[in-house]
Amino acid sequence: MTTFVTKFDGTREVYNEEKIKSSATRVGVPANMQDEMIDSIRSRLYDGISTSEIYSLIQDYLHSSSRPYLAMKYNLKAALAELGPSGYPFEKYVALLLAELGYETVTNQIIPGGCVTHEVDVLAKKDGITYYIEAKFHKSPNQRTDVRVALYIKARYDDLAAGHAHENTKPWIVTNTRFSTDAIKYAECQGIKLTSWGYPKNEGIMDIIESTRLHPVTMIEGLTKEDKIRLMTAGVVTARQLLDPKFRDLLPHNFVKNELPLVESLCRDAS
Repeated sequence: MTTFVTKFDGTREVYNEEKIKSSATRVGVPANMQDEMIDSIRSRLYDGISTSEIYSLIQDYLHSSSRPYLAMKYNLKAALAELGPSGYPFEKYVALLLAELGYETVTNQIIPGGCVTHEVDVLAKKDGITYYIEAKFHKSPNQRTDVRVALYIKARYDDLAAGHAHENTKPWIVTNTRFSTDAIKYAECQGIKLTSWGYPKNEGIMDIIESTRLHPVTMIEGLTKEDKIRLMTAGVVTARQLLDPKFRDLLPHNFVKNELPLVESLCRDAS
């Protein structure tokens, strides 16, 4: 008998264990644990089960496993959408991610163009190329960055390039969600570098996060919304920064005692 899963938008699709294994591999769940996790889900499966229920089953299994910190990795998409309500924490997070990849980065730069000045979210330099980066933040994980953003960035870049004709420069858009099909087509046509959830394949923002192990602070369980806002206001946007003693006073005492060891495991995990 075929089992169907009800997606967030109400549509149904056939239950696919390979998709679960693929996401588990991405977050670093070992192969032997994946088989156990699938068995655990299968025993509680029913026709019409929602994706959120499957997510809860995965969380339940991982929380009771030998690597409970892996459960936090399934919160990544929602966690990126919490790097707000303004987009500044996301801009800082993007800059830190790129710094891990060897870029020299600064945020919130006012740069003169050929006609007017422009505010650039992140300025990144590597291998003789200067990138003007738009860090496009969305509070909803399901909101796409559409072609209008790409059109605006191209127009802005043209003016910036006109004011810096002697430099090797490129435009770049980084977003926490996905790009629309037209946005990707236009960017590829116009030479705009894109980084988003799932794009480019194997080089999207979640791939960069996994390879650098520079997870957003909003992904960490055991912190309240108020805790996260307090930390971001103080400039803490990554889980790794929580391990820095200078930020210890910003953390609840029970978090330091009970949750910080999991954060350390998360940041050092090389699954």
